[in-house]
Amino acid sequence: MLQVSGIRKSFGARAVLSAVSLRVEAGEYVAIVGESGSGKSTLLNIIAGLESPDAGNVIFENLNINTQSDDTRTLLRRDKFGFVFQAFHVLPHLTVEQNVGLPLLLRAFHPGKIKEQALKILAAVGLAGRENSMPRELSGGELQRVAIARALVGEPKLVLADEPTGNLDLDNARQVLALLREQVKAHGAAGILVTHSEAAAATCDRRYRLTSAGLAPF
Repeated sequence: MLQVSGIRKSFGARAVLSAVSLRVEAGEYVAIVGESGSGKSTLLNIIAGLESPDAGNVIFENLNINTQSDDTRTLLRRDKFGFVFQAFHVLPHLTVEQNVGLPLLLRAFHPGKIKEQALKILAAVGLAGRENSMPRELSGGELQRVAIARALVGEPKLVLADEPTGNLDLDNARQVLALLREQVKAHGAAGILVTHSEAAAATCDRRYRLTSAGLAPF
């Protein structure tokens, strides 16, 4: 599904990523743990085709992302990838249903299909009946559930989660982590969680620590 090979990335004289390699299959949920500034988000951006590595390759479904045009990478992110961020990025002027359905709207799905898919995934993340709520009416934990629903509504093949519980209290963080794992598995996606928390990483199938030497399992 996803093969990351020999990724290197420097910013000026500072080497951020050195010989990073990773393989993730469909249905696997993998954690990458590292301190702030260790390059976790940079690695995720390279996998997503948002940044280019200095060396190495990212192969997704036999497609070398590094050699694709900007337009092709944009379409790949739209159609195949799902993103969950620490800051939620829920649009405040849209309802919960509209936020969740946005990826399908961008893909020109029929309005009826968008509504059907949005309500289905909202029920799966425990937000049935909240589709007409505005983001200001939701708690932080509920907003992250909306973000997870939005990431998964298009049934992506790869889910990338960047510190998804960084803004949540302990109880909400546990619930969101369990939900994210459950939904990645239910959709048969390849999932990557980047986090500074070993407790969060423990919810994944495999765990790696990112250091200046690369990735090491633990």
